[in-house]
Amino acid sequence: METSFEDLLSSLGVRFEEHIDPLIISEIRCCGKISDLPEIMINIGAKKGQYIWLTSNSWMDFSRSELEAWLVDAPNGDHIIVIEGQNNVEIPHQCPDGVKVDLWGRDKLALLIGYSILEGTQGKNELNVGESTESEIIETEIQPQSIYSKINKGNLSCIKSHINPHDSLEKLGISQVPCQPILLELCFWLVKGNLVGPENSIEKREWVILEDNFSDELTLVNEIDYISQVPSVPILFISSSNSDEKIRNNLNRLCDERRHESISTSELNSGKLLRWWRVDKKSIEYAPKRVLVPSWVFISPIDGKKIINGLNGNILDFRGELKGID
Repeated sequence: METSFEDLLSSLGVRFEEHIDPLIISEIRCCGKISDLPEIMINIGAKKGQYIWLTSNSWMDFSRSELEAWLVDAPNGDHIIVIEGQNNVEIPHQCPDGVKVDLWGRDKLALLIGYSILEGTQGKNELNVGESTESEIIETEIQPQSIYSKINKGNLSCIKSHINPHDSLEKLGISQVPCQPILLELCFWLVKGNLVGPENSIEKREWVILEDNFSDELTLVNEIDYISQVPSVPILFISSSNSDEKIRNNLNRLCDERRHESISTSELNSGKLLRWWRVDKKSIEYAPKRVLVPSWVFISPIDGKKIINGLNGNILDFRGELKGID
């Protein structure tokens, strides 16, 4: 069965040579060798004769070691490796003679998806010239879904970790110490309420606050990367009895905003003024949602059992309660 990425390529008109057998090197799968491609693909760097590869859906970022392992067995030629779900694909590497490789991350995928939507919309309009109504146009508009809505509609979610545990261990000088994967159970707080601005202006808002009891931190979440499948490893959690109080005490710190607003006293005098928009705590409603983050456990030769937090790479004391796989 084709992946959604291959469906995307097919929708754009990319074709592969039929006699090329599928290849898998270091869990990186070859989609094929390009025999035909549209101009929009050429514009972002693809070309006829290139091999396109797709990395596996891992809970860790694609690393230099994985790339170097692939380069050992890569066939001669020009290649593209597509790294889904990863922004930073600037990985230093040296190709062997006869091999050239480009790494494509989320920015290139976003361009491809955008082109695919535009091409599909254009084709539909050409088939129905003069027949579109205003209501039909409105129905084809794509409304972005907020992070609040995504979390609220979903069940148990798992955040993708962008941390390499070996980097954290190297800072301690114990890079050879083995570490075991684990999931830390954290909490999303879905917060709804009003911001009150100048002249008592009111703006309805939604926020997502991440409560990390292991690091004892509350942070405002503006974007998130999910893992499609929760790893089957033990879960560590810390129960908290004062979360409601912590959320309320930190609402102003996290949600208040200072905005630049234009002011004008005359045609010649104008400028911008910083003005506060503050949370109206009486209007606040909030609800918790469990969330998991991949992390690691290791035993320090000096300090004993420790945790590498998958959110930030910080080394923490091992505490909390273990429970089985969900």
